[in-house]
Amino acid sequence: MGNSPSTARRSGGPEVQLCAPGLQGCPGLQQAYPGHCLFACRGQQKGCSASIVLKMSPSKDRLIVTECQLAHNHTLCPIEFAYYFKKGYLMANSCLPVRTTNKISKQFVGAQDVRRLLSYCKSRDHGVLDVLHGLDSLFASDPGAKVKLVFMEDKVIVKTIFFLTSRMMVLAQRFPLMLFFDRMVGLNEEFDLYTVLCVDGTGRGHECTYCLTRKETPDLLRFTLASLVQSVPEVKFKVRCVTLGIEITNLEAVKELLPNARVQICRSQVLETLFNKAQELGVAEDERIWPLLCQLASSKSPAAYNQAVQEMKAIFPHGFVRYFCRHWQPRSEMWVQFWAFETACNVNACELLKEHQHRLLSALSPPLTVAQCILDLTAMQASGTATAEDQELDEEELAARYRSVCKPEPAGLIEEELGFARHSLYSCQETAEGYRLNDGPSEFCMDQALTHCSCSIHTSPLLPCRHIFAMRLRTGAPLFDPALLPKDPVAPLPTC
Repeated sequence: MGNSPSTARRSGGPEVQLCAPGLQGCPGLQQAYPGHCLFACRGQQKGCSASIVLKMSPSKDRLIVTECQLAHNHTLCPIEFAYYFKKGYLMANSCLPVRTTNKISKQFVGAQDVRRLLSYCKSRDHGVLDVLHGLDSLFASDPGAKVKLVFMEDKVIVKTIFFLTSRMMVLAQRFPLMLFFDRMVGLNEEFDLYTVLCVDGTGRGHECTYCLTRKETPDLLRFTLASLVQSVPEVKFKVRCVTLGIEITNLEAVKELLPNARVQICRSQVLETLFNKAQELGVAEDERIWPLLCQLASSKSPAAYNQAVQEMKAIFPHGFVRYFCRHWQPRSEMWVQFWAFETACNVNACELLKEHQHRLLSALSPPLTVAQCILDLTAMQASGTATAEDQELDEEELAARYRSVCKPEPAGLIEEELGFARHSLYSCQETAEGYRLNDGPSEFCMDQALTHCSCSIHTSPLLPCRHIFAMRLRTGAPLFDPALLPKDPVAPLPTC
């Protein structure tokens, strides 16, 4: 670059001008000392004014670019440029080094990793820094949480955040039979939220993973399911069905990662797609169209399905019939009610997904930043509001069931504890022996079956306490359970 020698000025700290001659023969950057020439440059290009001026920071722990002229009067040597400026190093920002984000990307990170990344941040890049603060808050409230952080290759730009809390892991372990892969669109202009739901014994859905990712991210199903299996290995051979939206591709990933699972496509979305396609292909307004499609999707037997297909061929134009036979007929076992897995389990998949979308919209109120979404989802899991809504806790009904098997006095105490379980806030953690629950001033321990608690409310009359009910709410376990009642029928208080 320039012909003038390197200079160092003491005003405001040492200042250095780096003269690299188009990277042709430059031996590299050497250590700077105030008042001394930094390095010798070979093969300088005459008349090239390109230069970079650096200044030592007041804390003397970094160099700051104060001036730069990057226009050259000659062609750069690609070989030396590639050697001195390796791929990705120029794509970093002042927040994090690219080599750090490349190394940690797609790996599980812990609380210490997040704090280390925060310590590396030298400037306030809100997109990255706020996400790291959100994850730090998650680990502060739940040290056992699982988090994967994915950056764009060779860039300090967050691409995907996968995480699940300790409570979500318990839910996945307890209810692995059926999973639903749901997408919430419109989180903001850049990101979508994907959720994996499991289903408890009453047919209600519970979140067991969250995945925030940039729009149009490929192969997300494989990444999410692989991360879930890595986080909760027990689910690998226990999942029997995975229900997906029609926009999800790479369905073979389900069989690869969950060998015993079958794929199912959300029936309501298939119906909407078929109806829209019929309109697109110019099907005349006919009041028989929608009822016939519904009849097709809700067929109760193969014969009924084949009959509906024949009726469709008689009414719909050839173009639609060809589209149907090419795209949906081969996959009929994935969306027609007769073959649906949830039918045997008495689960309405369409209604379950609709309720989940409504719950997320109420809790998150998009559009919002990715960092704020992490905080809101963490708060939703920590407070148990999502589970309380899922369970639709009917205290009167539960109290009536306990009154039917207990005398009035113990039944009244159980009803009181149910009320406290719903309206109190607790922090919970899974342990080797079971669960630990903290209500602020005190801490209580419960077994894995959630039938015993260390609190005096339980140990004195041996009745189910608010802590047992609260943890059952969080894990999806039934609130009415005869195992919670004393085995001794002549116990002084809770004779049942």
